[in-house]
Amino acid sequence: MKTLLKKTLPVILLITAIGFIGASCGGNDTPCTKQTYYMDADGDGYGTDEYTIEECEPKEGYVAQNGDCDDSNAAVNPGATEICDGIDNNCDGDTDEDVTVTFYRDNDGDNFGDPNNTMQGCGIPPEGWVLWAGDCNDNNVEVNILAQEVMGNGMDDNCNGLEDAADVRYIDADGDGYGSQDEAAGPGVFNNLDCDDTNANIHPYQAEIVGNGIDDNCDGVTE
Repeated sequence: MKTLLKKTLPVILLITAIGFIGASCGGNDTPCTKQTYYMDADGDGYGTDEYTIEECEPKEGYVAQNGDCDDSNAAVNPGATEICDGIDNNCDGDTDEDVTVTFYRDNDGDNFGDPNNTMQGCGIPPEGWVLWAGDCNDNNVEVNILAQEVMGNGMDDNCNGLEDAADVRYIDADGDGYGSQDEAAGPGVFNNLDCDDTNANIHPYQAEIVGNGIDDNCDGVTE
């Protein structure tokens, strides 16, 4: 009996020790907290709740962000910028919001529209419409905000509210047709509407370009 015990005791102790060590190693494992991940088919970082998994970590093709309204188009997601394309780019339920602008009817084709005849749209104006107002007589191509006042014709040619007035000329350093606040001693233009006379792409009747950080149309508001 003693002999058998001497032979089996070391084996029993060894098995016990191995079990104890194994239990100690496994005892440090902390159960993970599972969360919902969403399939992101277009790889834009946003998924849909049509296909979800509950995991500790996301699997390939799944993300934690939800809310994609078109998971086949990476340009459409809640983090996208709305642009004029007839699509709800930012998935807020509205289409082309905040990118619509006012178009003005241009009957005489001088590229300046009637401020009292408008429509809302985005992108390129339809034929017969322009992005700029400033025409006080939309039936006469010679009358608009860039025209020169013609003395003696009984008309307000340049739409500044004065008829047959000897208008002050203003320096137009960038040649865009819009003058600075500085009067010109010689040739110049008949308006002082330019807010940046060093850049021909900036004037009151320029289309605002979203994202460039510039007040393109001189309305005092960037973007």
